[in-house]
Amino acid sequence: MEQKNFRNKVFDTVAWGTFIVLLGVGWIASIAYQVSTTVYIALGVGVILIALNLARYFTAIKISKFSLFVGIIALALSGAGVVGYELPFIPTLIVLIGLFVVTEAFQRLTHKQPLTA
Repeated sequence: MEQKNFRNKVFDTVAWGTFIVLLGVGWIASIAYQVSTTVYIALGVGVILIALNLARYFTAIKISKFSLFVGIIALALSGAGVVGYELPFIPTLIVLIGLFVVTEAFQRLTHKQPLTA
């Protein structure tokens, strides 16, 4: 159990460090090239959060549903922005919340846990 806690702290630290580097590089790039790097920073955040939860999953550590959800939102919104199509934030958020609820229900069904409203 202590090994899992240690690994989880290492994963969190690496994710935070990567996030801070991403912010710094994005800030420097936006100043140097006079372009908005917001979409790329959001894309990086999505990748970092999803990678963090994949690392947790593959080492048998409980994933954080909240950070996974935020990562998926960041990835969806920024991915669309990278290819030149800007998704509306609120409708996209509503769709993703719905997908999150449906996924939770399917997960509980596979684990035979009661559904709570």
